[in-house]
Amino acid sequence: MKFDYKEFHIDASPLDEGGHHYARAKIHRRGPKGGDAVEVKYSGDLGDYPSDADAIEASQRWVIQWCDENSA
Repeated sequence: MKFDYKEFHIDASPLDEGGHHYARAKIHRRGPKGGDAVEVKYSGDLGDYPSDADAIEASQRWVIQWCDENSA
């Protein structure tokens, strides 16, 4: 799942592997006036969840907290 939050562009797509759904996220800071976005944080695995929806929800919670703590 990709979305924008504050000055960040988020990719909170889970990793589906062997019946497991791993929450993870990449956070990019949007470039000025259409410039390239720069990756600022990669979460690594945030846990194993029973479904994609649960993994996405966990990623979103983590991302929003990180962005709130690290926004300009």
